[in-house]
Amino acid sequence: MLPETMHIPDGYLSPSTCVSLAAAAAPFWYVALKRVKSALHARLIPLISLFAAFSFVIMMFNLPLPGGTTGHAVGMGVASIVLGPWASILAISIALTIQAVFFGDGGITAIGANCFNMAIVGSLVGYATYRMAAWRAGLGSARRVVAAGLAGYTAINVAALCAAIEFGIQPLLFRDASGAPLYAPYPLRIAIPAMMIGHLTLAGLAELVISSGMVAYLQRTDPGLLRLTAPNAPASDEPIRAAGDAMRLPTGRKLWLALAALLILTPLGILAVGSAWGEWSARDFSDPQARREIAAASHNQAPPPAAPRGLERLSSVWTAPLSRYAPSFIRGASFGYLVSAMVGVGLIIALALLLNWVLARLPAGAGRRRRKSFVEKTARGLLEATGQALFAEDMAATGGFLQRLDPRVKLIGIGALIAAAVAVHRLWVLAGILALGVALALASHIPMRLLAARVWLAVLAFTGAIALPAIFLTPGAAVWRLPLVEWQVTQQGLRSAGFLILRAETAATLSMLLILTTLWTRLLRALRYFRAPVVVVAILGMTYRYMFLFLATARDMFESRESRMVGVLEPADRRRMAAASAGVLLGKTLQVSGEVHLAMQARGFRGEIRLLDELQMRPNDWLRLAAFVGAATLAVWLGR
Repeated sequence: MLPETMHIPDGYLSPSTCVSLAAAAAPFWYVALKRVKSALHARLIPLISLFAAFSFVIMMFNLPLPGGTTGHAVGMGVASIVLGPWASILAISIALTIQAVFFGDGGITAIGANCFNMAIVGSLVGYATYRMAAWRAGLGSARRVVAAGLAGYTAINVAALCAAIEFGIQPLLFRDASGAPLYAPYPLRIAIPAMMIGHLTLAGLAELVISSGMVAYLQRTDPGLLRLTAPNAPASDEPIRAAGDAMRLPTGRKLWLALAALLILTPLGILAVGSAWGEWSARDFSDPQARREIAAASHNQAPPPAAPRGLERLSSVWTAPLSRYAPSFIRGASFGYLVSAMVGVGLIIALALLLNWVLARLPAGAGRRRRKSFVEKTARGLLEATGQALFAEDMAATGGFLQRLDPRVKLIGIGALIAAAVAVHRLWVLAGILALGVALALASHIPMRLLAARVWLAVLAFTGAIALPAIFLTPGAAVWRLPLVEWQVTQQGLRSAGFLILRAETAATLSMLLILTTLWTRLLRALRYFRAPVVVVAILGMTYRYMFLFLATARDMFESRESRMVGVLEPADRRRMAAASAGVLLGKTLQVSGEVHLAMQARGFRGEIRLLDELQMRPNDWLRLAAFVGAATLAVWLGR
């Protein structure tokens, strides 16, 4: 008997679904590792390993569910209550990974999905439910026992609902040419009731009893283990030990003894008869007796006449060394189940000891960089913004090809090339316009590394994410198929994606050339030449000029505050400082604007901008403008 209900095996989810859920789980794993790193250094590894082992063992106790299937508790509720949500995510993820790799309990391809459902969703939901239900209750309050039961019950049912939805969407999204499901065969209307009935009744109640019982036990023996997730509980007069110290005192020994007792009782987990819903092997779809059991557990909906093709292909992707908790070298099922449980717990403890050994040999503070304060990061950002603006000014003042052109020629010529890039319908012509932009950059002494960092990579990342689905979704002649997921790459899809990326790259490159080779004041003069409203030109010019003044003011202000601070501010203090700094800067802005207005009036300003030197178009400028427009026109004609 394989003890699983929410453990999704190989073949029931498509590879793309597995990859998506693993990608969704990855940020939570990353945050969990960062959040518990300080706790690991504080000797909390034994506590995390204890609850990982507890979750592993408790999942081996099968319960008979309605419809002839079986289920089990997970322990996610009590783990999130004692460890907090992030350490609980790691503990349960460790247990689920060891189950999949060594015992075939859950699929290798579905590790991300199983961890997302039980370790991540279960832990977060359980923690949130417990915190809301036990708000401001004392550590010894009966309300915390009730809250723990609600947390466990809610966590396991929400996790089961996630698994049911993942099962149910497979036949909607993934079918073969004949319309038959490729992976999990039953739709949402069958998967959700079949999964939820058992969890809303026996499995959920088992999780409720385990969570509330464990919290009631800890309230009597060591309430300090509940302090981590009860920051708003009233202060108690009795001394409370640190969680890491508790694991080296009698409470820790009692918990390990309780785990040992559960290990001895694990053979009781195979007394429940029946298989878990949604965990049938590929052979079961051709076995008459198994088919009747599948139909009975699925609201009398007959399964497919044969195992879905994708399910059958992926179901044999991994063979666990102790598959189905039944070592081949042990004949007795009960003894083999006990040995498997002991091996699993041993692996979890060994992994915890290895982690502890690695951390103990790291130098103090290794891997922990000092977090920059709000003031330091703000000052650095203002300094970088000023430096980039000054770099653009210096680049525009050099003697390159585009720098020597009249700004009106560049504005019209580069605008014509951008319009041509939008209008052409041939990839090679579009690539030619981009090549012309690169040639202009080289002639203007603009570093290619600068364009690659600021334009090409950024545009590729943004437009590539938009264009990537078109490669697979655009109908047309298939040129390649992705292995496993069977997605076909079409010629028309590649063409559409190529046009989108090349157009974006070309337009961004040409726009960057205009910005880097033209002084802002000369660009404003060119706009005024094209009859841009004088108010717009005046606002743009003054904005650009005084932007640097306020950048320098803000940088000096934050640098002075940083030099007077010791240590790192608390979050609330950082927010107050940000608000105060914004207020001071706003006051300085209003003061300077009033002074500038009075100065302009004193110098006779009446709303019209007057330039000391007007721009004059020379014959060479007209020739260069004609070359730009001619190149754009030729590109449109060739690319029509």
